[in-house]
Amino acid sequence: MTKREKNMVYVILLLLVVLVTKSLFLDDVKVIGDALVFKQFVEKSVDEEEKYNGFLKKHGVTTYKVVSIKKVEKEGTSSIIAYDNAGKKGNAIEIQGAYVAKIRGYLFHVIPYKEFKVKSEWTKEQ
Repeated sequence: MTKREKNMVYVILLLLVVLVTKSLFLDDVKVIGDALVFKQFVEKSVDEEEKYNGFLKKHGVTTYKVVSIKKVEKEGTSSIIAYDNAGKKGNAIEIQGAYVAKIRGYLFHVIPYKEFKVKSEWTKEQ
């Protein structure tokens, strides 16, 4: 193996370590307040929604993480379902404003392969 080929192998290994670190530790968004309630709602909804739970998800090959949440409207309210810490469905609640969550799908918890957004159902205050 030439010196150039060895260097390429080292670069590939380094990039794999960076990808694994990013995927496992840095991608999950940290939020508080209404954004946290919305994050929990999105996580549970994606887990229960049939269109996201195909063959790969049912066999544990894919996972989803909420990687960002943005508040897109400050006025008005959004209606969502609240979940307790055990993941049990609660009541419909109102949160202030409107939110958009970006969800990323991962193969084997590490390799990003899919990205989509979920918006809250926002109503303007009268």
